[in-house]
Amino acid sequence: MDSKNILPVALALACLTLTACGWPREGPDASDIDSAVRRALDAANKGGLNALAGNPLPTADRVALVKPDGDCAEQGSTGGSRAFTCNVSIVLRPDETGDEGTTLHAELQFAKDSSGRWQTADIDRSIVVGTAKSLIDQASHALSGQAASKPHNPE
Repeated sequence: MDSKNILPVALALACLTLTACGWPREGPDASDIDSAVRRALDAANKGGLNALAGNPLPTADRVALVKPDGDCAEQGSTGGSRAFTCNVSIVLRPDETGDEGTTLHAELQFAKDSSGRWQTADIDRSIVVGTAKSLIDQASHALSGQAASKPHNPE
């Protein structure tokens, strides 16, 4: 094989290899999600509703880690940009009161902004919904555990 034929074959093999390994990736990766969530938290903390609530959302400084919980699902296009929904865990740093780091869960939608950077919005609402779901799940689990531990009395 001469050198003119080797280059197209090598490029084709490289493309096949990258595609088989999951690259190029279509949705946001873990670092994109982390930075988008941190920016959204800081932006939400500057809002009036959060200040009125008296219980501000965590800022990027309080966040130890943001990670996706599984794969993101494509939601189609919004305004010409592809959108992805991702379940996310936001692990907070322990605070000065000795509280261990809390983990918040949220389902967030991600899309690229005009500069090509991944962004998310409505993080305050998503965290509230995620916290409520978590509390309901914990209560349901506790109640089902109590029911299972009670002896059955068929009177």
